[in-house]
Amino acid sequence: MTRVRFFALGPLHAEVGSEWLDLGPIRQQAVFALLLFNAGRVVTPASILEGVWGGDAPPTGRKLIPPYIYRLRRTLQAASAGHDGPTIDTLRIGYRLRLGSARIDVTDFDEAVERATAAENGGDLAGAAAHLAAAEKIWAGEPLAGLPGPYVESRRHHLRERRIVCLEHRMDLQLRLGNFHEAIPALLALRTEHPLRERPAILLMTALYRTGRQDEAIEVFGSFRSRLDAELGVEPTPALSEAYTSMLRGDLGVCASPGTSRPRPGGDHHGPRDHTAQ
Repeated sequence: MTRVRFFALGPLHAEVGSEWLDLGPIRQQAVFALLLFNAGRVVTPASILEGVWGGDAPPTGRKLIPPYIYRLRRTLQAASAGHDGPTIDTLRIGYRLRLGSARIDVTDFDEAVERATAAENGGDLAGAAAHLAAAEKIWAGEPLAGLPGPYVESRRHHLRERRIVCLEHRMDLQLRLGNFHEAIPALLALRTEHPLRERPAILLMTALYRTGRQDEAIEVFGSFRSRLDAELGVEPTPALSEAYTSMLRGDLGVCASPGTSRPRPGGDHHGPRDHTAQ
């Protein structure tokens, strides 16, 4: 049996084997994204209107939804060909997507993260780093790229954060494995992409310090602190200040452990602050 696969860690699309499924125009895809991330739960028409159109829903907005659902249902039924594929139920109070045997790439990402966590808990840091690298390869760009609506934007932000935490933790593992030189290019890129995020700054300081580039490590702290003050009017958190003080004392360890964050399936994490969230 050929399984239907959905892809959300990049442009939303669906495939059956090598064949792409047409999920329709952008708004219809946004409706499907909302159903997909609520698979197994009933979603009301009011929730769809708010999630896809926000405050811009036309007065006849509720009349737009049934044609979208009809076309999506026909597409999924044709792809399933009588097998246990995805289906959309129309219920009295709304709609429910049942995945059946279908897979979504977000689940593949979650499972890779789970394997990384198990490996790390078992002391296999290299294995954990490899699993996180495999998790990153599942991504194909901006999640749910181009889709409109407040629901998709919220989900997109959540998925982006999970990807960054995954990369940060893999870099942390690389430092704990002693791969300082190898980690520096990726950390420089991460710092450029997220200049107000503390974790890449801490990790980059550590890698530079451990490769004998203390002056550059000090510059990372100074430029980060200056940028925080200029753009947000705030000071670095204790985690970053502690890493800087440890470096000046000459005892910054292999891993900048204060506030280390781990990727978790489903998403919540705790660690140094991303000041862009303020």
